[in-house]
Amino acid sequence: MSPPDHQSIDLDGTGSPPNPPKFADSSGPLFFMYRNMAEEEDNKMAERWQKDAEGILVFTGLFSAAVAALVAVTVQDLKQNPQDTSAFYLENIYQLLADPNVSRSSILSTPAKPLPFSPPKYAIWVNSLWFLTLAISLTCAMLATLLQQWARRYLKVTQPLRDSPHDRARIRAFFSHGVERFHLSWAVEVLPTLIHLSLFLFFTGLLIYLFNIHHTVFRAVAWWVGVSTATYLLITFVPIFRPESPYRTPLSSLAWYLYAGISYIVLLLFWCFVCCCNATFQRIGDLKDDYRKCVLEGLEKTIKKIVQKSSPELDRRLLKWTFDSLAADHEQDQFFRRIPGFCSSKVVENPHHIVEGLDERELSSALVEFLDHTWSSNLVSGSDKIQRTVTCVKVAEVAHLHLAVSGIVRDIFTRDQRIVLRSIDLGRSLRSRSGGNDWEVGLLAQTIVAGIIANVPQLERDEHWTKLALDQLGDGSQRYLDHGHDSVLFANLIHITRQIVTTRQTDAEHRNPSHLRQTPLFHWTMSNVTLPSMLPSLSNFNIQNTLPELQRDFCSFWNRNVQEAQDRGSGSKALEILRHIRHIYIRLHQSTHAPTTAAFSASNNDDDNVLHQPSSYPICDIDHYHPNSTPHVH
Repeated sequence: MSPPDHQSIDLDGTGSPPNPPKFADSSGPLFFMYRNMAEEEDNKMAERWQKDAEGILVFTGLFSAAVAALVAVTVQDLKQNPQDTSAFYLENIYQLLADPNVSRSSILSTPAKPLPFSPPKYAIWVNSLWFLTLAISLTCAMLATLLQQWARRYLKVTQPLRDSPHDRARIRAFFSHGVERFHLSWAVEVLPTLIHLSLFLFFTGLLIYLFNIHHTVFRAVAWWVGVSTATYLLITFVPIFRPESPYRTPLSSLAWYLYAGISYIVLLLFWCFVCCCNATFQRIGDLKDDYRKCVLEGLEKTIKKIVQKSSPELDRRLLKWTFDSLAADHEQDQFFRRIPGFCSSKVVENPHHIVEGLDERELSSALVEFLDHTWSSNLVSGSDKIQRTVTCVKVAEVAHLHLAVSGIVRDIFTRDQRIVLRSIDLGRSLRSRSGGNDWEVGLLAQTIVAGIIANVPQLERDEHWTKLALDQLGDGSQRYLDHGHDSVLFANLIHITRQIVTTRQTDAEHRNPSHLRQTPLFHWTMSNVTLPSMLPSLSNFNIQNTLPELQRDFCSFWNRNVQEAQDRGSGSKALEILRHIRHIYIRLHQSTHAPTTAAFSASNNDDDNVLHQPSSYPICDIDHYHPNSTPHVH
């Protein structure tokens, strides 16, 4: 005997070792994989068989008892009752004693013995049907008991505990072939059919019996049996015309074969002997071939084809059902994480359309609530919060949930910036929103990306950070990277501040001005969150190590904002920008003779009144800081 590939002790009763097995042969893993998959299928199959057998045993036990009780009464009608003979003789004696004048001839004409006994025909039919019913019921009980034994024996012989994976897999394959070859599944299906047959035989005998006993009782029972029979026939034939129907009987498959076979024969005869136009002839031929396939493939395979044809609608239903069934936080997390992968599927037909078929308001509301719960929970780690935020952005993007995207992007500004501004993945997901139709959301998304570029620690600035920065800054930004991270960060600051100032003006040239009115929420976000907190965080770099062209761009941008602030007066956006980037100006001009005012002291707070006066901000007049050239950062 060859040694087993691995030795293990079954501690949990499943036949599987508690630790990963070690194989002595390279083919062991494949046999082990087959064994696990096959045993899982066999366990489910045996469980179905045993449950079917248990149901049959319960029904046949009750049914046989009821039939036996009735048969005990009706069987008396098949044999002569001794009391009937006594009654016959007593009747003759009574006639003689009651009338002494009866003639001898009349006495001789009376039968001396009772006529030979002949049971009534209805009694023969009733007892034949009911005894046959009892026999079938008891036979089904015996077969159900055998089925339970077969299932237990099959599991026992195909799942030996201490055999090697090779032997165990081969034993299973051997007996599995026997199950398929001897059509054990058909035997399992026959049992419910026999039960139904015995029930209809019983009803037939009951109607015959009641018809000869009492017509009123017969009519009442006949009405109910008729309704039940019609319902049974309806349930039997419903799967033929509505394959998705859950109602069926053991005869439904047979009815399907009869329907498809008869239809095929009729169409074949019509196709062979009836002359018609080419289009009709072709259509009849196609229908004939379809019904032929139905006969060969059966009901189950035909249903699979119907499911494949209607897969888009079914996918929409299952997605809607899954979404409506979400309850726990982790269920929502798993569902939303799988939506982007669903939309990129090559198996699902038009997945984007299916996702967009969900109710936009419900899905948007669920995303926003999920994100709010995530950030407000102390049980979710910072990395998981970022991951869930990225997931929500991706879901809103692929499902075209404009309301959700707007709410999510604005919500990010209110969260912990120490976590938000260190996630490159979040920046990559928001990059797709920077060019969207909603200019407010696009600007906010660009601002977050700029903050991420500036706040990712230097040791974490890998190729993903580089790609994010290059995508954010656009064409020609490679030279900033070649010069060093300080130039990249300086270009990042110039880029986003210029976008904040010019985005609305640029859009106004191409879009209806009615769509460009700043919402109160956007104005609050820019004034109270973006400018005060985000812009200062973008200036963590050594400005003296930056490219001269970036320094010139900054001074040029500074001068334009100073001029606009002086033209528009206090409260202008240009003045607000100047107030938050003045520290950059101070650092850039520390060793120069650039003009300064009291506003440019490092000790000034952002709330100082002098910073709200346009006259506090000077024009940079150093020649090499503001040449007459186009800006390099857009």
